[in-house]
Parts: sequence; structure tokens; C-alpha cells
Amino acid sequence: MASTESETTTFYQNVVVMRHGDRKDNFDPTWIKTAERPWDPPLVDNGMARAFRTGRTFRTILPFQIHRVFVSPFIRCVQTASEVVAALCAVDVEANAKSSTDVIKFDPSKVKVSIEYGLCEMLNKEAIRVDVAPKDGNFGFDVPLLETMFPSGTLDPILERVYGK
Repeated sequence: MASTESETTTFYQNVVVMRHGDRKDNFDPTWIKTAERPWDPPLVDNGMARAFRTGRTFRTILPFQIHRVFVSPFIRCVQTASEVVAALCAVDVEANAKSSTDVIKFDPSKVKVSIEYGLCEMLNKEAIRVDVAPKDGNFGFDVPLLETMFPSGTLDPILERVYGK
């Protein structure tokens, strides 16, 4: 049967929104005293493991594939996204794998990643804990360094950021 103009195809775009994992300053209050970047705490080990498990869960229970990940430049967000992406791109991952370090092979064609400044909190003392916000207002994200945290080949170097630094 030939297609008619009145027939339409419906397409869906799925969006998954996720927060970062467990941040170090919430588990070790003394960390801030010696931290080089107290406004940008990393994840605790359990936060990394939970992020990887979340990626594995997404891979097995979502009725659609995740193709694109946009992430804030805060280290905790990049670490969370990196573990999720690793789980989504893992090839022949063992059932007892706990993090990206347990994955031997990745398929980078599955997911592409972009770091987006527009996804972070307002970069000011009202949004960031006032006692740890940088005094000069410079949050100093090293995006090239952050990009190295993702599995090789998953970073999208072409996509232009919506917000500049």
C-alpha cells in the first residue's frame, strides 16, 4: 500500500536528566581545608561505583539507547558522566565489573559526550557554598583535562558549546 500525505510518522526524543554522584566534601568535611579547588569536590569511591552501576542499569532497562551526553564542567559531574558513559560503551563487560577501570574494551560509537558550561550552577557565591567559592570569581575549569576522563573516542570535538567560558 502506498503512503499518503495524511499518514504521519511520530518520532520521539528521550531525555534523561541525572545529578552527580556522592561528592567528597559531603563525606569528609576536613577535605575542604586542604583542597586546591574546594568549590569543585570530586566523587568519593562509592560515588564512582554508583555512577558505573547506573550506566549499566540504563543500558539494560531503558527501552531506548542513549546517544548523547551533555555534562557540566564540575569534576564531580564529569566523573559521574565518565563512569556512566564507560558502562554504556563497554564491550563484553563482566558481571562483577565495578567501574570503568574494570572495562577492557569500549565501543566509542555508542555515545558522544560534550562538556557544556551552561549546565552548571550559577558561578557565583550565592549558588556555590560561600565559604569555598573562589575569591576572585574564577572557577578555572580545565576543559581539555576534563575531556581526557572520558573513554577514548567518545568526546564530540565538533559540537559548539552553547555557553562560552
